[in-house]
Amino acid sequence: MRTPRALKAAGLVLAAVVLGLLTVQGTYALWNAAVNSNAGTVQAADFRVSLTDGPTNTSMDMTLADGTAATIALSTTPIGVVVPGQSVYTGVQLGNATNAGGDFTIKAGAGEPVITDTSGSGVASLLSVKAVGADALAQCTSAALYAGAQTTASVSIAKNASKVLCFQVTLAGNAPGSLQGKSAGISLPLAVEQL
Repeated sequence: MRTPRALKAAGLVLAAVVLGLLTVQGTYALWNAAVNSNAGTVQAADFRVSLTDGPTNTSMDMTLADGTAATIALSTTPIGVVVPGQSVYTGVQLGNATNAGGDFTIKAGAGEPVITDTSGSGVASLLSVKAVGADALAQCTSAALYAGAQTTASVSIAKNASKVLCFQVTLAGNAPGSLQGKSAGISLPLAVEQL
């Protein structure tokens, strides 16, 4: 008869354990705190890039108020006349005029020039353009600056600073005299990105 006694003892221990587990309960506390906060102002930074034509000092933002891209007419030095075998020079100063906090360096680049024959004479095929970066507009007229230059160029511009993209336009030395007084248009696309 030992078995019923062992079973009764085991049952009693089991009941005690179950009863002990039922009486132990966790406690919970909810904490709630409220602090008033003054309303702040959130302002987006302006990504402003200014363009200034070298010879005339005409200045404008790269993006107009209506969100469209600006077009700036660059004057050349010497003014407007290209002689066969010689070059004219121009440049555009780009300024990083952002109001963003912290470091805000941008990269500005001149893309492939697009030369169009506005007079129907074929003068466009005899023009070539080289681009190079510089620190000042006055450097653009130095022929030595363009040694080894390509048709595209880029410059890095720190916040509140400016750099220059210079351009050399050359008329081929074998241009016929019949092209005298003819014209061509050159478009130089500019693109800017944050580094």
